[in-house]
Amino acid sequence: MADKKVIINYTNRNFNSIKRDLEEHAKVYYPDTYKDFSENSFGSYILDAVSYVGDMLSYYIDYQVNESFLETAIEYDNVRRISRQYGYNYAAGRPAAYGMATLYVLVPASSTGLGPDLEYIPILKRGTQFSSTTGASFILTEDVNFQDPRNGMVAARYSNTTNRPTHYAIQSQGQVRSLLYYMTEESVGAFQRFRKIRVGPSSISEIDKVVDSEGNEYFQVENLSQDVIYTETTNPNARAEGVRSILKPKVVPRRYVVTQDAGGTFIQFGFGSDEEISTTDITDPAQVALKMSGRPYINDYAFDPTQLLNTNTLGIGPSNTTLQIYYFANDADSINLNAGSLTAVVEKAMVFPNETNSSLNTTQASVINSLEVTNDEPIVGNTSLPTADEIRLRSYASYASQKRAVTRNDYEAYCYMMPSSLGSVKRASIINDPSSSNRRLSLYVISEDGQGNLIPTNGTIKTNLRTWLIKNKMLNDSIDIYDARILNFGFDYKIIVNPEQDRMTVINNVNRRLREQMSEKMYIGEPLYITNIYNIINKTEGVVDTIDVSIRLMSGTGYNTAPVSIDQLLSKDGTFLKTPKNVVLEIKNFDKVVRGSAR
Repeated sequence: MADKKVIINYTNRNFNSIKRDLEEHAKVYYPDTYKDFSENSFGSYILDAVSYVGDMLSYYIDYQVNESFLETAIEYDNVRRISRQYGYNYAAGRPAAYGMATLYVLVPASSTGLGPDLEYIPILKRGTQFSSTTGASFILTEDVNFQDPRNGMVAARYSNTTNRPTHYAIQSQGQVRSLLYYMTEESVGAFQRFRKIRVGPSSISEIDKVVDSEGNEYFQVENLSQDVIYTETTNPNARAEGVRSILKPKVVPRRYVVTQDAGGTFIQFGFGSDEEISTTDITDPAQVALKMSGRPYINDYAFDPTQLLNTNTLGIGPSNTTLQIYYFANDADSINLNAGSLTAVVEKAMVFPNETNSSLNTTQASVINSLEVTNDEPIVGNTSLPTADEIRLRSYASYASQKRAVTRNDYEAYCYMMPSSLGSVKRASIINDPSSSNRRLSLYVISEDGQGNLIPTNGTIKTNLRTWLIKNKMLNDSIDIYDARILNFGFDYKIIVNPEQDRMTVINNVNRRLREQMSEKMYIGEPLYITNIYNIINKTEGVVDTIDVSIRLMSGTGYNTAPVSIDQLLSKDGTFLKTPKNVVLEIKNFDKVVRGSAR
């Protein structure tokens, strides 16, 4: 008698198909033991339980496989983790906010009463700390000299007897940044390969320095296989040659990489120990990146199959020591400030270069205490976290750029890759300047204010962005950075509501769905498809049909306008708005500019 066989179909992985296969298996191998296949039998319960377990295991296998690929990953941390494999190392730390602070001091008048006393005109030193109405702290990044003749000055107080000025108010400006300097210590024990240390929360913007208790410094690199960095040293012939600094290679056996996720900011070292370090390898200049220097011959170092890396330990890790980790971070969630939000002086460092007496006197103390601060323009630079889809698209662009900027997508990708300590832009778009040759590029950028609304990018961030792009751009490309024009819009919609449902409830549900679906800021030059608004409204429960959606451009206080009408932007078929390449559309004050009616 031939053996009974049941062909197992390994593609059946859901509940019904697994249960059907189990029933067939029982009928073939247990015909005398199990005969009751009714839904109410105990055997059916066992089949249901096994099928349920199999279905759940299949689901989790599919889910884990999907989370292993950038195209199908859903979880935010997984998207960020995989994006690093594409060369886009998104820094989760809150970017720095930059801006100009307006500073005032009250200086006593000279003995003649004409002009301030030069001995009491101070210099405000960098590092002076301010705070805002939102609780965010800012530090001064440069010295502010109140003796600068370009400063504004007015007579502030007068004598009641002589009517001559007794004090002058001097106005000056200085650049401020939101990042503060912190230090934390971490004790490490016995040697451990690829030691990973949590520095702090994921809001850290930049690791500045890592030093152990023996005085050894560890250097940050892009990957642990990178054993050479380039340092800037003073050029002794700077006056004659016109070059301020010299770039020199430096071998760094002690190094680390920085990673960030929702759990915090981490630094990871290599798997080499102090005993494995070779003094000869460090001191021999023939081992550094410029290996042709000092040799009577030239080798091709493009690819050496016998030695892929200059080190087999990927760096020396710390052991039995205490690490001092210095880093920059913001101390508040709300970093971007509206005009007039910078109000308080927390710590002040002030010197009087013309004062002959080195000790602090009462007049100097009064000048120091008179320091006031405000910001005439918004302070921006911090942007909201990009969505998973944005990280996914930026990863593809970063991978295609191959660490050089050639195409339009390359330039935009590098704009989003700028280190968070230099600030950030919300949106960037680059086009060929139509008024010049194809080698001249126009980069349009936009930032966010304290409420998450679009706002022009300040000059400091533009300067940082230009410097960041120069190192990777094509030699013949010339880049001009401009502010994108913001165009605020709103719309009215009319719907037909199911008679069995309340009209106001349906309208509120429509507004909620519109707010969720349109909350993400649009890109520069991105058209507005009115058909998408129809789809969002029609898919809301209780809506029978959408009669009309009428787009309007906003004007008045608080809104950005442009010399253009809605008819000029509307397409011929009326299905979308054609947005100019240097314009970004924005819904501002959603509850006020989006209005619905029902019948």
